[in-house]
Formats: sequence, C-alpha cells, structure tokens
Amino acid sequence: MRRALVGGLALAVALALPGAARTNVPLLDDARRSSLPALAARGLSVYCGGERGRYVALTFDDGPGRYTPRVLALLARAHARATFFLVGNRVRYWSGLVRTELAEHAVGNHTWDHARLPGLGARATYAELSRTQSAIVRATGVRPLIFRPPYELMTGEAARVARALGLTVVLWSVDSGDSAPGAAADAVARTVIARLRPGAIVLLHDIRPAGVAALPRILRAVRKLGLHAVTVPELVALDPPSHPQLFVTRPSGRCP
Repeated sequence: MRRALVGGLALAVALALPGAARTNVPLLDDARRSSLPALAARGLSVYCGGERGRYVALTFDDGPGRYTPRVLALLARAHARATFFLVGNRVRYWSGLVRTELAEHAVGNHTWDHARLPGLGARATYAELSRTQSAIVRATGVRPLIFRPPYELMTGEAARVARALGLTVVLWSVDSGDSAPGAAADAVARTVIARLRPGAIVLLHDIRPAGVAALPRILRAVRKLGLHAVTVPELVALDPPSHPQLFVTRPSGRCP
C-alpha cells in the first residue's frame, strides 16, 4: 500500500464545502465507482458491495485493544482479510498492533474518542476526524481513506469534514450484535451467518469478547459458502456498490 502523509487541511476549507443535500444521485460507472476518492469527493457512503462477486467485508470497530491480536491470528489462519476502524486516542498505546493490522488488512477512521457527532460544534467535529487521521499517519505513514461514524450517527458538519479529508463513509449491511449487553458468541455467529451473502459488510468489534469468540464460526461459514473475506477498499474495487448513497444524519437505505 502506498504511503502518504496527511496534507494540511484548514478547518475553513472543510467547513466551506457544500453539504450533500440531494437525494437522487446518478450512479457512477464501474471504473469511477470503484475509486474510494471518487466516492468521497461526491459525499457518498457505502453499505455493501454490488453483490455481483463472491466477496464479503468483515469490519472491526473501536480498537485496537487486548483482543485484537487474537482477531489477527484467526484471520491469518483463515487467509482472510478485514478492515479495522480505529479510535484515535487508542492508536499511540497500540501502535505496533496498528502497523500489524495494516500489513495484511485495512484501517479506517472511527473518530478520536468514539464521539457522538450530533451535538458537537464545527471545530470539535473537525478535531475528532483530523486528530485520528494524524495519529494513524504517525503510527503507520498511511492516510486512511475510509471513515465510520460511531453509533451510525452523522451530522452535516461531519459529512463536510469527511469529504474535505477525502474520507468515504462506510456503514454496514450486517450488524453482528456483539456490542449488545449480554451478547453471546453463539447468537453473534448465528446472526452473521444467516445474513452472509455476496457484497455484505459485517459490523463486529475487536474489543468485544462475544464477537471475537464468534469469529472462528463466521470464518468457517465464509469459506463454506464459497465467499472470500476482503478489506472494504478491496470490496469497493472488486465489486463496486450498485447504489452508493448520501448519508448525512441517518442511513438513507439498506442493502438486501
């Protein structure tokens, strides 16, 4: 993966960009749609792939943390790739893990301290995303291209800042439920396996024991169904989303 330093983006530039107010967005052709920067420039978000290949994307939020090495070991054993959405204030404490993640997988921005973006002012919103970008670049030399808002909550300001930073918003089509109170590994595995299909983006957490414990069963099911676990950037390139969507304050749609 090409290494690049974060460019200097002024807050004024981020906040001056026009908001994504339209709801009818022309679809991109395959060549342009497969580019994360092209999606980011148009303020489009991704919920799933195009369902035309045999690919799924397993994603892990809120790390890195003490269970992350176990997740990485399970993925390596299964020859599977995944995407980790990192909380910025954790990166310096686990910088070695972040570099290991990036060696075989992909990483994304998940705000500085897992903030609820609604209610934050413009400057605080910019800081949540830009500080995380900087932390990941300091640890790895690589600038993330994808962003996942905590709690699936966005604002117009956050959408404009993400666009200015060149970040494509990535949501999911399958919520594993591993962060629910009292979540159990069996229930998490059943939930994910029931909805595994080409193009799926699966929400898991590498700081939640239930999701980590369910991962071996999920990986076996991926293989049994003839699917391939890839990173989100790979999914977008290999199976471009049929309907990338605008997403400002709430999800505008779901994948089948």
